[in-house]
Amino acid sequence: MANAVIALNDHFHYNCKIATTLQQFLPPNERKMIQLWFDKLEHMNKTLEEIIIRSDYMWFILLMLQNRKIKDPFTQLPPHQVLPLKKFIPIQVYEEVLIANEPNMIYAEKNCSDDILKIKQTKTNSTSASSLKL
Repeated sequence: MANAVIALNDHFHYNCKIATTLQQFLPPNERKMIQLWFDKLEHMNKTLEEIIIRSDYMWFILLMLQNRKIKDPFTQLPPHQVLPLKKFIPIQVYEEVLIANEPNMIYAEKNCSDDILKIKQTKTNSTSASSLKL
């Protein structure tokens, strides 16, 4: 389990670095708002559930940044308590972002992410973006 937490944190920080770079291509008002989201997510590291949630959010934000289009609710201030992605993002927005990024997707072999998938499945199926049913 410790290895999965380390992997989730590593993925978060890696995605955060990429997202911070891509953030520079946004208009100034969107750039500031996304930075507030980055700051909020950075501090969500107290529990395993928070770590999973922040990893899911950063992944989703990175997808939006790849298309240089920030969608609601990320155009607003982050809430005090960040809910799991599945409960926060309207399914319509989730689908739009995934469809827009389909050409950019790289599908890894299943065994590449087994540790992360196992920890997400055993801890909470309802908090992970990977558990969204389309």
